[in-house]
Amino acid sequence: MQEYEEMMGELIELGINANPVAPFSCCILDPCGQILVTAAYARHISPLFSAEGLALHALAQNYHVRRDQELILLTNTEPDCAAMSTILWCNMHDINIARIAYGASRVSLKELWDCSFGFEAVEILDRAGKDNKYRPELIGPILEDDCLEAFKDARALSDQGDRPVLSLDLDDFWIPGDWMLELEN
Repeated sequence: MQEYEEMMGELIELGINANPVAPFSCCILDPCGQILVTAAYARHISPLFSAEGLALHALAQNYHVRRDQELILLTNTEPDCAAMSTILWCNMHDINIARIAYGASRVSLKELWDCSFGFEAVEILDRAGKDNKYRPELIGPILEDDCLEAFKDARALSDQGDRPVLSLDLDDFWIPGDWMLELEN
């Protein structure tokens, strides 16, 4: 889990900057650990565009991936029901998300946001079958306290009625390529 901590910290910041009231963000890594695509929550554009949904959409639209390429999805929250279903469908159609590493757990988010809707990721995976060949490995929580701090701040903004004006340009919510390389230079 320690290998993902630096990237998780960057994803937390990215989520806050993209949408301070809903700071969800994720990235998809190739088998060598290079970032292919990064996305933030854009459900104000389409209910299908959770951070994970948008990242998978951008990946499918912009890259040719093969079943034998085991990809890693790194996300600052445990994926919700819709995102998990999308991940499983992608896995059945040759986009192999072999591992999901997440920050805050659904249980912690439910307590923070007082939301009873949805299932934990493992419940979705169990419903798909414990021996399902498309079942990704779940890793987490990673830096959960840091992730939850961003969501506590988001909750406070929401409770105050603060709603930032967000772009309706989908390109403002995803980034192709490995932006971490740019940070290192």
